[in-house]
Amino acid sequence: MNVELVYKIILIALYSLFSIIRIEYYRRARKTGYKTVIEEKRRYAIWLSVFICYEVFTFFDYILFPETLAWGALPLPQWSRLTGACLGILTLLWFVWIHQTLGNNLSVRIRIKDSQHLVTNGPYRWVRHPMYTTFYLLHVAAFLLTANWFIGVTWMAGLTAIILLRVSREEAMLLAKFGNAYSTYAENTGRFLPRIPWLSGKLGNYF
Repeated sequence: MNVELVYKIILIALYSLFSIIRIEYYRRARKTGYKTVIEEKRRYAIWLSVFICYEVFTFFDYILFPETLAWGALPLPQWSRLTGACLGILTLLWFVWIHQTLGNNLSVRIRIKDSQHLVTNGPYRWVRHPMYTTFYLLHVAAFLLTANWFIGVTWMAGLTAIILLRVSREEAMLLAKFGNAYSTYAENTGRFLPRIPWLSGKLGNYF
């Protein structure tokens, strides 16, 4: 059996399911109709589009023309690549939970809708931006499955840059919309991970 082919099939399945889940829940949210009251500037959305195009390009390059990225291959043990497959499956399940919890509040671009409410249940009970956490976990899974440091480094760096551009603006919009309710919520939750009591200072506030 070609082990590399198996990992490629798993990777394709994970990203295909990821896309299907994303598109379906976004379709449901769009179907309800809404009026945007606050929205991000277009230039930030363009950067997101550029990053997505880069990921799609390198993804298909790895799948169809593996020899072009073979120089970035790492000799990872089989257990780590199997760990990547398991992590990817768990991430997809969490991804569904997040979308189910968001419901009609879901939006690809950063925007506040007229009917939007502050979501504090489900995974949002502990983390303000669990969606971004799943993106990181999915990228870790992709790195382990591809065993390619170039994909791992560039995808993770690009994702981090996009999130750094988005998260502060997103929180500013939420604060403008929900005021003290969001401030109180932010004080009791972590941005990407559940709040750790002993981790204080700026690092604790960021994560």
